[in-house]
Amino acid sequence: MNNSVMFIVGLVIFCAYMFSYLAMISKANKDQEEEMKRNSEL
Repeated sequence: MNNSVMFIVGLVIFCAYMFSYLAMISKANKDQEEEMKRNSEL
């Protein structure tokens, strides 16, 4: 019982971390693409 609760809590924390990490990477990628597009127009 105790091990399964610890596993579920750890899994929830891990999933939240991975979601946040991938969202941050995606946002940085979009920002970089926008900046490259703006710089090429000059």
